[in-house]
Amino acid sequence: MSETPVSGPSVSGSSASGAPAGTSRARPSLGRRTKVIIGVAAAVVLLVIAVVVADVALRSYAEGKVRDTILQNLPGDVTGDVSVTIGGTSFLQQYLAGRFDDVTLSSTNLSVGGVPVAAATVEAHGVPTDQTKPVSRASASLTLSQDAVNSFLTVPGSDQIVLGDGTVGYAGSFEVLGLTFGYDATATAAPSGPDVLLTPTGATLSAGSASIDVGGALKSIVSKPVPICVAKYLPERVQLTSITPASGAVTVTAEATGLLLSADALRTTGACA
Repeated sequence: MSETPVSGPSVSGSSASGAPAGTSRARPSLGRRTKVIIGVAAAVVLLVIAVVVADVALRSYAEGKVRDTILQNLPGDVTGDVSVTIGGTSFLQQYLAGRFDDVTLSSTNLSVGGVPVAAATVEAHGVPTDQTKPVSRASASLTLSQDAVNSFLTVPGSDQIVLGDGTVGYAGSFEVLGLTFGYDATATAAPSGPDVLLTPTGATLSAGSASIDVGGALKSIVSKPVPICVAKYLPERVQLTSITPASGAVTVTAEATGLLLSADALRTTGACA
């Protein structure tokens, strides 16, 4: 009997896919349209990055120029440094539109006539690139030490202002029957047009004869509000909005609309009544 040969697994020089054995299948190449799309997308990304970098660089440059201009135009008795921040969206868009949304100026080391100012912040909104046009709106906050206040403000008849928690203290004197009596008064402070209005809340005798009853005269004197003009220290169109005394310091806020930022405009102060 003859044996029937048993056939084993066939061995072929090609894989099932038709590729030669031992080799991987070649990847299909990208189409021309796909390459174009990828190239355009890469160019757009690079352009966006370039615009952002340029925007940041121009914003930083502009902030430096504004700072230099401010320092050059400070009054002669004012020294210190100022930081400038230009806010809003794209700097380039704001510049091309001719107006910046927000500009913030701040300082913690200003000195006026050798007297330090604790802190100052100015926020301007709608700032035109053309300095002949006014700023839409501006607000400021200024914190002054007691020494700074006494360097330029005085209460009639008093040689010193004493700042307390919510109060302003000052001294004064009056005469009765040819005798001089001194007193110490405390008052609240509030803006009133061109003035700061001190409204007395109490007073005590500090000097004079104890044998004469001057209570009525003292009450009459301290019942009258005391106006102190501050408009002559502020640029025109700037109005105080709040006064907050604390122990040894006071914080004042102010606002202005339609304010020009030219050197001449900022040096033109208001007038007292």
